Amino acid sequence: MNMTRHIRTPLTHLILGLLALQLAGCSESESQPTDSAMPVQQVTVIKLLPQDLPAQFEYVGRLEASREVEIRPRITGLIEQRLFEEGSHVEAGQPLFQLDSAPFVARKRVAEAALAEANARLIQAEREVKRLTPLVKALAVSQRDLDDARSTRELNRAGVAAARAELAQAQLDLDYTRVDAPIAGRIGRALQAEGSFVSPTSGPLTNLARIDPLYVRFSIAENEQLAIDRQLAEGSLTLPPPDQRRVEVQLADGTIYPLTGPVDFSDYRTDPQTGAYDRRATLPNPDARLSPGQFVKARIKGGVLPNALAVPQRAVQEDANGKFVYVVGQGEKGMTIAQSKPVEVGQWVDSPDSSEGARLWVIRSGLSAGDQVVIEGTARIFFPGMPIQPQPPVEKTAETSSSAKASSGGER
Repeated sequence: MNMTRHIRTPLTHLILGLLALQLAGCSESESQPTDSAMPVQQVTVIKLLPQDLPAQFEYVGRLEASREVEIRPRITGLIEQRLFEEGSHVEAGQPLFQLDSAPFVARKRVAEAALAEANARLIQAEREVKRLTPLVKALAVSQRDLDDARSTRELNRAGVAAARAELAQAQLDLDYTRVDAPIAGRIGRALQAEGSFVSPTSGPLTNLARIDPLYVRFSIAENEQLAIDRQLAEGSLTLPPPDQRRVEVQLADGTIYPLTGPVDFSDYRTDPQTGAYDRRATLPNPDARLSPGQFVKARIKGGVLPNALAVPQRAVQEDANGKFVYVVGQGEKGMTIAQSKPVEVGQWVDSPDSSEGARLWVIRSGLSAGDQVVIEGTARIFFPGMPIQPQPPVEKTAETSSSAKASSGGER
């Protein structure tokens, strides 16, 4: 029985050892795939070349009236009539409201009577001075009597001036019973109805805004402004002179407004609440297509990024370590492989060679001129070092585009 146990023990060890070697071989073959197990993936690449790229800067903006005023009464009275159509365009000097004028007509008549009385007193005083002047020379009256007459004449002259001022004020108040538009523009709704008792302190009657041109107000964050200043100092960005910088706006539905306007105001300090610099552009609005209060995307165009490197947006990947791109490299056995290169990206720009409005991502660092970057087929690259077969991009012709549209239409 002991002999049987001694025979089984070496046999068991031998079997276990063979199993262990077999398992080890299987695991090694699975963990290290051979070259024949890795299929070569076909990818599209482009060769990076420095080029001058158009630079534009996009901000969220809001449209404002170039001038907006509150229409208020200058006198106290009752509104008799509203003389405009709400929401319409009015011209400068056009009547908007008519207040009750009867009390002011009466005040004007009282002022006219007071002026007539003052003139009569002045005439009487002047006659008295003329009458006493020869009598003083003849010693018929004293010099004091003449002096008193002259003082009375001057007092009456002052009374006439005061009466004329009262009449002018009465006329002014009467004119103020008609409320006119101070500027041309679009008028809002009436805030006071006929029969309302209004005064200069009772609130506005309506609002009036000049909407041609409009202001586009937007802000530039402090860090973004510092980055622009740094690029300008380095020479990696050029901008037109301030008086030649134009702003275009994109509306909420994605359409581009056909007219552009200059940037005519740049605040010298940052907003203490937002930490941003306020900017303003003036935009023509002859057809009243735009309205104050609309949110738009304001784009400052005309900049150039000289000798810049850029890749299509789809070529830039991202993982836990940041953004990277795949470039064509050589493996240990001379195979063409995909290498991962971390990159620092800048702004998005429109491709100058694409009629379809493709966008590029400016590469600040990580790539060099002459690098071949994978732009299509990155989803088939499962790990860095994977064998690839690079090919240049297919040029799209008019016939290709039309056939593609026809095939897509047939699929529908």
